[in-house]
Amino acid sequence: MNSRFTTVLLDADETLLDFHADEKFALKATMDDFGLEWTEEKNDIYLMENLLLWKAFEKGEITRQQLWRLRFQNFFEKAHLTVDEDLDRINEMYVRHLSESGTFIDGACEFVKRLKTFARVYITTNGLTVSQTGRLKNTGLDRLADGVYISQLMGCAKPSKEYFDYIFNELGINDPSKVAIVGDSLTSDMQGGRNAGITTCLFNPKGDIKESPLCDYIIRDYDNFFGII
Repeated sequence: MNSRFTTVLLDADETLLDFHADEKFALKATMDDFGLEWTEEKNDIYLMENLLLWKAFEKGEITRQQLWRLRFQNFFEKAHLTVDEDLDRINEMYVRHLSESGTFIDGACEFVKRLKTFARVYITTNGLTVSQTGRLKNTGLDRLADGVYISQLMGCAKPSKEYFDYIFNELGINDPSKVAIVGDSLTSDMQGGRNAGITTCLFNPKGDIKESPLCDYIIRDYDNFFGII
């Protein structure tokens, strides 16, 4: 079928995969490993601390290694938990459990299958190699997509232009107007798309973002995207 785009880049977490569900699974399992009681309140504290640190990482304010340690250090402080175990060990267990998860957002698998009849489809993620490889394998996205680009393996991350240049060079893409990115993050996906000169489409099911100079399009569900291509 004809399409405006020959290539579509899809973010993974909160665009195709339910990262919050997978985080919950991993945190619960990790806390159990170290004899800590998990609660919804503690889960919410962790999610907030982790989110803030990921945004700082995307802005280049902290390194990936600092993110790994600080998310648990800050979480334990805010949740008033005392843990003797080394933070790196805790993060290692958490990432392992995360790699054992993999939850699709409703309709995501069907969306990718349908999209592949229009264009080449690639997964682009800033996640960790171990966790993302496991989750993409568990859901079958690694086989469904035409390829996967994980920032840790590449040595660069969204929103840097370097990240997209790497993909374009590997795929032989010379015309950015034929490429679109779909993702849920303004700071990572949309800013990255702007930096790369490609069409940006924000996936925003909540509908809490009506417009942004970083977005060419904003969609609330997967079907909306087919009205664009």
